[in-house]
Amino acid sequence: MPLIIVLVRIVLSVVFSLAGITKLMDQAGTREAVKNFGAPEATAPAVALILPFVELAIAIGLLFSETTAVSSISGLLLLGVFILAISVNLARGQTHDCHCFGQLYSRPLGWPTLVRNVVFALGAGFVFWQATVAASPGIVSTLATLSAAGWALLALAVAVIVAVFLYLQQRHLKALAARVGPEGLPIDSIAPGFELPAYHGGTKSLASLLEHGKPLLLLFTSPHCGPCIVIFKEIKEWQDAHRDQLTIAVITRGTIKDNFVNVARNSLGEVLLQKEREVGEKYGGLATPTGVVVSPDGRIASRVAAGADEIRNLLKNVLGNANGPGNHHHPAAMGNPHEQITGESAEGTH
Repeated sequence: MPLIIVLVRIVLSVVFSLAGITKLMDQAGTREAVKNFGAPEATAPAVALILPFVELAIAIGLLFSETTAVSSISGLLLLGVFILAISVNLARGQTHDCHCFGQLYSRPLGWPTLVRNVVFALGAGFVFWQATVAASPGIVSTLATLSAAGWALLALAVAVIVAVFLYLQQRHLKALAARVGPEGLPIDSIAPGFELPAYHGGTKSLASLLEHGKPLLLLFTSPHCGPCIVIFKEIKEWQDAHRDQLTIAVITRGTIKDNFVNVARNSLGEVLLQKEREVGEKYGGLATPTGVVVSPDGRIASRVAAGADEIRNLLKNVLGNANGPGNHHHPAAMGNPHEQITGESAEGTH
């Protein structure tokens, strides 16, 4: 029994450590997830900052016998809050990304998310119960009693867990590719939420870009993409000329320094920074430049348009429908005139 208790403590400590570290490394995504779970927007930044430190404190406490009881009950209570929030969102049909482990492992909410948290909660409850019955065993002293065969079994168990995790990651990537497809997400499906650092300061989320009640044209670019550099001047003209009809936001890869020349040279307006392709991947915007329209009610309103010519045609289509009768509030009805999407990316989809 002491060995089982120690192993459960180690597993829970690793889980809470990963959750805390990855949330700290992606504060923008954590804030968006906190808001999606129902926290008031005013308190979301504070919750997003405090939560990772709480998880890290629980992780550290589980490693020491003296603090095991406090840490396990704290972990159980925190997991209980997670389980309640997940259950409420699933009951409402909301399946935004859980952001449980930052960008390392972020999946749309589902029953597997709920089951995983219930399993962790049972583990925390088991450790707390044992800590109230007798003093929790020391990790080092307990592991020191393992025989060579015991260490071999432990190593095998770790290898199996890692293999299963990698397999699930690979399966998720394949499922994502199948779901998004070469033409993007299905028309009228809910647009994936995001919150990214803004080039000109602060952060911007999908909700904030849609708050003015206008269609949103998302343009996925890269600072090192030849066709993107060519079209940047046009994007500035579009942002100025059509600001009353739609919002145009550029989501580019890299840092402010990486994008300084392109943004400064063209005086671009709304520019958001993704680290790699984490947001573009969700929308099917892996090639650059790529465009997609989101309706004012937060739904996908066009197929993916890849390449400068396709984006220009998409813009004309959006403006035509925005000015036409009966289409001011639901541009998803516009569809997309392109049967095939042609790529003009200097980077491709790799």
